[in-house]
Amino acid sequence: MVSALLPLVIFLGLPLALLIIYKSNAGVMFLAACAGLVLLSSLDDAVVTTAGSVVPGEGEAYVRLSVVLLSIFFAALMFRHTVHGTKLFLHGAIVILLAGMLWVTVPGVTGLSWLQESSDLNFWLDLYSFRSIIIALGFSLSLIAVLTSRHKSKHKSKKH
Repeated sequence: MVSALLPLVIFLGLPLALLIIYKSNAGVMFLAACAGLVLLSSLDDAVVTTAGSVVPGEGEAYVRLSVVLLSIFFAALMFRHTVHGTKLFLHGAIVILLAGMLWVTVPGVTGLSWLQESSDLNFWLDLYSFRSIIIALGFSLSLIAVLTSRHKSKHKSKKH
């Protein structure tokens, strides 16, 4: 059970903290995580190897993990203070789905040993069998959250 604690803290804790502290749009964070996962497939191996050589051991895997987590973090900073009131519950559900999506996809993509250990748990296997539903539901709720959010213009219109 201890092997499940670190992925839970990272994959649920980071987006939840960004939602609570910065009131960031969780829909945008979910879409940014999807973009980060797509970016991983297009990264050049030479770039990952060079950046991973800085960290001994599993450096390349940590570079891959940081690409996904940084995409979430920067998206949250760009869309901070956009969640108010009762929409907080919708965004909380998206954060839970985001954590589930990250937990079932990131171990296979990064190859980190401590994430691979967490994929041996029965809970992870049950979650993995529902991965398509988790991703589809998270994507749908993210689109609803993004499309129904009010975008404030920073420029005031001038009346002549």
